[in-house]
Amino acid sequence: MASPLFIADLEFSRAVIQAPMAGGITTPELVAAVSEAGGLGSLGAGYLTPEAIIDATHAIRALTPTPFAINLFAPTHDAPGCDTDQALNALKACYADAGVEMPTTFSTMPDFDAQFEAMLSVQPALLSFTFGLLDRKYIDACRARHIALVGTATTVFEANGLARSGVDAIVLQGEEAGGHCGSHNPAGAGQPLLPLISECRAHIALPLIAAGGLMSTLDIHRALQAGADAAQCGTAFLLADEAGTSDTWRRALKDTHESDATDITYAVSGRAARGLKNAWMGPQAPRDLAPYPMQHQLTAPLRRQSTGPKWKSLWAGKQVHHIRSGSAADILETLTH
Repeated sequence: MASPLFIADLEFSRAVIQAPMAGGITTPELVAAVSEAGGLGSLGAGYLTPEAIIDATHAIRALTPTPFAINLFAPTHDAPGCDTDQALNALKACYADAGVEMPTTFSTMPDFDAQFEAMLSVQPALLSFTFGLLDRKYIDACRARHIALVGTATTVFEANGLARSGVDAIVLQGEEAGGHCGSHNPAGAGQPLLPLISECRAHIALPLIAAGGLMSTLDIHRALQAGADAAQCGTAFLLADEAGTSDTWRRALKDTHESDATDITYAVSGRAARGLKNAWMGPQAPRDLAPYPMQHQLTAPLRRQSTGPKWKSLWAGKQVHHIRSGSAADILETLTH
């Protein structure tokens, strides 16, 4: 796959974007290594404080002068769900099973406006965003600083909305993708990638970036044949030497050999997310869920403090059984040649 990718005034020699996996996976070392190797590294900053965004950006720039992206979660409307007390009651058995004490207070998500201002101050080459559209004021602010914009869509309807909003490119995320479904609808779960690309290509002229289950050159070639201009790969980089993937997660990924190793859960955050099968997908998973992002906040201490893989959020895409270890540059090489 030798063709470069053009987004606004930016050109990348290899049309592969490292997916912006939030939660510590996209370390400065990973982002820099991918960009240095000719792809586009992406910092998953959805859970980062403004100060952490600035610090991570400085660390990336200390490692490479090449362009990179920052990803944020677009402000969203609350998803339907039960009240906090009901959701906490449903989680008591999960905390007890893991031997983790349920806290009385829970952390909150960072303020989007503060994150956005931090992003503007460090001025990455590109801002990508997921979970919805950005208001005009955010788009205009990026335009004023020559920051390219890439939104995420999981349906044709969402892609059309992004195209009208003025983005420079669109990530089309198929249901095969690991981690959270980027749907603009909190209850959405996406659709298969290749038909989504074909439907959008028929009437959207913007660059389309395929995401979801892309683990090999052949996978990427099929997406390009369907009409994509580039690929975004996340699971493929989880075992990269530079990734912040935990030891528990790495062991679970290396032990995965089956094509049906993943499933979808809403129980972790109140949004659909694909990961390795564990208790979050089974009968022990809570059924009464708070709206996103409250459910995420209620389960975070359990996922962080539990030992072993049972109650971790082990996000991974459908083709995870093809995962490889190695440096980010080596993994990128396998994806593009």
